[in-house]
Amino acid sequence: MFSSFISTLSLNHAPRAALPRLQTELAKASQELTTGRRADVGLDLGVGIGENLTLRRDQASLQSLIDGNASTEAALDRTQTALDDIRAQADGFLSALVGISQADSGAGVLAAQGRSALDALTATLNLTDGRRYLFGGLNSAAKPMASFDEGPQAAITSAFAARFGLDPADPLKDPAVAQIPAADLADFIDTTLAASFEEPGWSATWSDASNENRSAAISSTSRIEVGASANEPAMRKLAMAYTVIATLGAAPLKGDALATVLDKTRSLMGSAVSGVTDIATRVGSAQSRIAAADTLMRGAIDATDRRLNALEGIDPAEAKTRLDTVTTQIEMSYSLTSRILKLSIMDYI
Repeated sequence: MFSSFISTLSLNHAPRAALPRLQTELAKASQELTTGRRADVGLDLGVGIGENLTLRRDQASLQSLIDGNASTEAALDRTQTALDDIRAQADGFLSALVGISQADSGAGVLAAQGRSALDALTATLNLTDGRRYLFGGLNSAAKPMASFDEGPQAAITSAFAARFGLDPADPLKDPAVAQIPAADLADFIDTTLAASFEEPGWSATWSDASNENRSAAISSTSRIEVGASANEPAMRKLAMAYTVIATLGAAPLKGDALATVLDKTRSLMGSAVSGVTDIATRVGSAQSRIAAADTLMRGAIDATDRRLNALEGIDPAEAKTRLDTVTTQIEMSYSLTSRILKLSIMDYI
């Protein structure tokens, strides 16, 4: 025969033993109700966690591309604005150039405008976004363009003096300039002077930019060319046109020789303006491709969010019910513990 006994100590420990489990469940239910997401996704999904991790990785990759596109888009916007400035100034200068003839006394004024336009072109091509030069191409860490008086001017005037036997100290003011035949002047522009704007003369005298532009990934399958280079043919022609009028336009040329300078400059300007427009179109196309890629990737992220919500999401009503149930159980546990602790054999004597 066995006898049984009731211990107040064992009764006291019974409800307290359940408290750690209940507190864990309370924390879990509270977290899920607050976040709307499973507290332990791996435990709840089991083998399904592989799909969850893949979706998270793909989503992070897409978001990284979108963030990178924002930086690329900002660079393209600044490049497009710079191209608009270059084109506007070139259009204005071409209009002034078309309205002048060799008989006009305005050639000297136009030469001053050409020098100002050349300086403005150089400044624009040397624009930076704080990290890199916009028109540096792959060599975006180096300033793309040298200013006219940093070397190109001396090289051009020296070549002019050597070609026509002029005063090397100041060939443009040598009275003998007025005797230069138009055909010889045209040949000088097309050969000696043009060589300064072609390789290797261009890189040796004017530019430290790269011929190749930077590229950037805008999606998992697409890359675009970013920006433009100071070495673009249109930029070289602009620089040459401004240089021709800024130097030879200021010389005491007469008749057919002056007409040759103006005609050569008009031809270069017309071709250069068309080239700058082509560059702006290319940059605009890149901007459109970024916008289209971002739209597609945001759509993919939204679809991923819906699938992740299906895998990780919880029912708020069910979570609230569990929270209330666990809270009630904890309160009952504390209440029972308190009542048991008050029990005493003296109450039954």
